[in-house]
Amino acid sequence: MFTWKPPNSPAIVQVILIVSDQADISEMWEASFQEKGFTTVCEAPENAPQTCRLIDPAITVVDTQFPHTKRLEFCSELRAATPSPIILLVPDYNGNQIIDMYNIGVDECLLKPISPAFLVVKATSWLLRRRWLDFDSNLTHAYTGI
Repeated sequence: MFTWKPPNSPAIVQVILIVSDQADISEMWEASFQEKGFTTVCEAPENAPQTCRLIDPAITVVDTQFPHTKRLEFCSELRAATPSPIILLVPDYNGNQIIDMYNIGVDECLLKPISPAFLVVKATSWLLRRRWLDFDSNLTHAYTGI
């Protein structure tokens, strides 16, 4: 089951899907994106592939505590459900495991801990790359306060 949050700005209509098995972490990511005007949907891992098919997110952010093999299986299932970028937050740097994730279709692996501002900037970068967000020379400043 997912909850729909309307955008703060009518100009931004792209949905950021946040998939996490930790409610408090999910709420933190959601608040970070919503603070910057993004529409978000939070989902538990078991429902995420179906939600991807239903809402066609612009980006999917995955933050789970799965062991590597389950994370591979899960991200492979997500990739089959959506062509949109998948940003995976990983708990530690293991080059071979990260290569595995890229090989099954994850678009970006980010090492935790990661600041909410940095995650928003990474997502914004993907939106710009995919031309789902208009470029603004003040974008970094506007979205992160940097």
